[in-house]
Amino acid sequence: MITELIIGSLTILASTAVMIAFVLIAIRLVRKAEANYADRRPGIWQFFRLASATVVLVLMANTVCVWLWATLFYILEVFPTFEEAVYFSMVSFTTVGYGDVVVEPGWRILSGFVSVNGLLAFGVFTAVLIEIIRGLSDRYIPRR
Repeated sequence: MITELIIGSLTILASTAVMIAFVLIAIRLVRKAEANYADRRPGIWQFFRLASATVVLVLMANTVCVWLWATLFYILEVFPTFEEAVYFSMVSFTTVGYGDVVVEPGWRILSGFVSVNGLLAFGVFTAVLIEIIRGLSDRYIPRR
């Protein structure tokens, strides 16, 4: 059990580093775009492009986090195939938890860590998306 707690905690830390990296990339992307349009008011198309790029970055970050967990499960030989490890990680990360693929008793605690990590990731990325869209809409969408 101690091994699971240590491995789970370290994997959440690694996943958090991935999330922070993607958040910083999104912030840089928006700030760079802001600098490009400093002398004029950009339009709806620029807003759409930046918001879409931010959503794609969030999806990429979530994908990397799921692959991180899947790789861990595969290395630990919890699942016989990488596809099954990815499937379980995605279902657990999104907290859907179908139950059609389960972890053996020796590694069950890790599945809880995957869910906690997913909840954390979705919370962070929801806050980032709302803040970026709020900031962009103030500048990019004219008020009437």
